[in-house]
Amino acid sequence: MIIMNKIFKLFSILSLVTIVFFSCAPDAYQLKAPLDKSAVKFSVTTDATNPNKFILKSLTPNAQAYWVTPVGTSVKLNDTIVIPFPAKNDTILYSVETPGGIVTADPHVFDVTTIDADYVSGSMWTYLTGGINKSKTWVMDLDANGVSKYFTCPFYFAGLNADGSGWEWDPNFADIGWSGVSKGDYGTMTFDLIGNSNFKSDNKMFPALSGTGKFMLFPGTNQLITYGAQVLHDRAEGDKVVNWYAKMTIKAIDADHMQLIAVIDAKNWLIYNYISKSYYDSH
Repeated sequence: MIIMNKIFKLFSILSLVTIVFFSCAPDAYQLKAPLDKSAVKFSVTTDATNPNKFILKSLTPNAQAYWVTPVGTSVKLNDTIVIPFPAKNDTILYSVETPGGIVTADPHVFDVTTIDADYVSGSMWTYLTGGINKSKTWVMDLDANGVSKYFTCPFYFAGLNADGSGWEWDPNFADIGWSGVSKGDYGTMTFDLIGNSNFKSDNKMFPALSGTGKFMLFPGTNQLITYGAQVLHDRAEGDKVVNWYAKMTIKAIDADHMQLIAVIDAKNWLIYNYISKSYYDSH
């Protein structure tokens, strides 16, 4: 009987709360009418001195702007972006947030026909490609005799210890026979800035990893990404890497030597060692 009384009281309280809630709730929720698409105004103009620079202006009063461009997003009313390399039928999307919801204008479609020479003038671009209108060819630092000409091995091992501290092991090639990595001519990879940011990989050991495509360099974060072809690597250890098309951190680069970090997982990675073809030929 005591249990039944408690149950009855509980249902009574719940019923009362329900009645109060619905008696206080508004009859309906209604958004304001959405802004007509014809009222969404913006402009995209090319800088008078740099055809790769675009000036974005929101012309819709009392609305929050949202831009989607080939180089990222922005919520600024007025912004400037640089498209550093040639592209065809690129788009810029402009939307506004209003009390009636999000409204998106028709896309702004445009072509880019030039390379922004200032954008690619930094030392990292020059080290990697040789500079504007030039190309540079790289090889993995291992030859058919199992010799590495600058580094001690074609790749090093690195990661994090249990306490979060980092470790790195730079073995000789002779010390990693257990890995299954074969000595041999792994071919070449070439980066150039001749008309665009072009990349070509000719992996003689594993032709299926060869190809042509594009690349992008991010000097501010020391990162490199390739599209359409993978940088030179082996299969024994290289197949453990999560994604060869992801951004790779450049651990070091100069005119003749480059190290790229390829991630296996959150606590383990490989450091691939490359030398320029000219260094290989002269040593």
